[in-house]
Amino acid sequence: MTETLEIPTEAITARDAEDIFAGWLAEFAAALRSGSTSDLAALFLPEATWRDFMAFPWDFHHTVGQAETVGRLAELAKAWDAADFRPSREQPPVVTDGAVNAFFDFTTTDRIDRGYVLLVPSAGRFVVSILQTQVIGLQAHPERVRHHRRDGKVYGIVPDRTRWSSDREKEIAFEDSEPAVLVLGAGHNGLAIAARLGALDVPTLVIDREERVGDTWRRRYASLALHSTVFGDHLPYLSLPPSWPAHTPKDKFADWLESYANLLDLNVWTSTTFLDGHFDTDAQRWTIRVRRGDGSIRELHPRHFVVAGGLFGSPKIPAIRGIETFPGMTAHSDEFQYGADFRGKKALVIGAGVSGHEIAHDLYEHGTDVTMLQRSATYVVSYTSYHRYWSTLFTEDMPYTPDFADQMTYALPNERVDELNKKLVKLAAEADRDLLDGLTSRGFKLEWGPDGTGIIGAHMSGRDAYQINIGASELIADGLVHLRQGVEVAEVRERTVVFTDGSTLDVDLIVFATGYHQFWGHIKPTLGPAADRIDRAYGRAADGEYANTWRRSAQAGLWFGTGFIRMARFYTRFTALLIKAIEVGVEPMDPDRTDGG
Repeated sequence: MTETLEIPTEAITARDAEDIFAGWLAEFAAALRSGSTSDLAALFLPEATWRDFMAFPWDFHHTVGQAETVGRLAELAKAWDAADFRPSREQPPVVTDGAVNAFFDFTTTDRIDRGYVLLVPSAGRFVVSILQTQVIGLQAHPERVRHHRRDGKVYGIVPDRTRWSSDREKEIAFEDSEPAVLVLGAGHNGLAIAARLGALDVPTLVIDREERVGDTWRRRYASLALHSTVFGDHLPYLSLPPSWPAHTPKDKFADWLESYANLLDLNVWTSTTFLDGHFDTDAQRWTIRVRRGDGSIRELHPRHFVVAGGLFGSPKIPAIRGIETFPGMTAHSDEFQYGADFRGKKALVIGAGVSGHEIAHDLYEHGTDVTMLQRSATYVVSYTSYHRYWSTLFTEDMPYTPDFADQMTYALPNERVDELNKKLVKLAAEADRDLLDGLTSRGFKLEWGPDGTGIIGAHMSGRDAYQINIGASELIADGLVHLRQGVEVAEVRERTVVFTDGSTLDVDLIVFATGYHQFWGHIKPTLGPAADRIDRAYGRAADGEYANTWRRSAQAGLWFGTGFIRMARFYTRFTALLIKAIEVGVEPMDPDRTDGG
């Protein structure tokens, strides 16, 4: 049986944790080996959960509750020959509030895998509350990292030796070859998947319409910075240096993305516009047309097409009667730059999400008389509370590397994440009570995300009606940024904005912080029949995992990647390994085809 408690849980030492975990892992491995569901059940709480990322089937799945978890584990461990269980050599167990967080390595049929377990005391012993498993490599096809890294300079005599720079030019051009994978979008999602595929020797090309990698960030408003902190902002294989600022300004992040592409030898075509694509079901290959910067059309034939353009596409700008008569400046938040250009002017910011708040903040700091138009309710959380409650694993003194912290972050099934988020939203609201009361006293309308799930729930549903406050909310609460709430702009009469309640406002600048259209909605019509099977990208699928995203989509050869930096770092591993498995014949391109194609 699992280790019996001999000491108070609050007094558990690191050595105790190692012994407790080793005992549990030995029993776990033995139960899986024997197929004994009763022995396995004794190792789990009744409410325990399991989430698996392609360590067993090549997909994402989860279970909730002891009975479902034990039955599925026993079934899949036998089907996929789970074996070689051993404690992780890289990450020792960590004790948190009397519970043991531990990692273990194991193998399945063709994969190298890693598990995470949270062991909690129950009835005098330690049992599983949370279990997570994930693939980390293919046994016969290791990543080109560490002991498997490329040689670079080969010493000795090499007739007709070529040079690195000329080799790179040839690789990037794809003049005499085709990429196996074409990635649309050179943001953090596209570059991360390209880096993972490159390390697996899968020929990959990234295309982006901007002139330089990172330009999507460079042309955003000047005051923008990442709301996440440096501790969780690393991309695969290349960590940010210890001297990096805690909060990355948007131009610095743009330069980092460009440097990342160069340092990791990623094949990127900038100034390249995606035109359209067609998937040949028989050949299991795409025909995709792109327009290069010089105007020429190039036809590419990858087996895999990864749409990694982010959650949102083109800006939304509402149609307003008379806007063409406005003699001042209008701009969407996507193109607005610098508040100092409007010192002494009057501005209306339409929209009360992150962009609306931060642009209003920037304008106020540079001497502009600012009014914000809040058309519907907004979820507001302070920057301090956001990181206190949602970034606990990513701090200056975090006891885990980002790789292990990511595994813990994505250990719970999404339905349990929803429950947790509802609790955290309430805790954050209580911590931010004075700020929120100040906002409501000014007439600002608050919401709490879909069903009370805050920012994470908003993202999952494709909404951006939230604000991570770094100062703008205090300006509204103090009346320094004026507020119009619950009305729309009816029309514009030269410099006068007329609202639907009949009130008016004279302004010199109108900023539309009104969000973006869904990116998939823009791409879908260009792909013809291949896109018909995709109802949506991102959001929840019927199985509770992400819909068509980072996993096989409903259309063979069509992949989607989107989300936060942490999501990109975590999920790209699985997309890349599955694509590699398809390329080397471990997995079929289309599991639904009876001919194995």
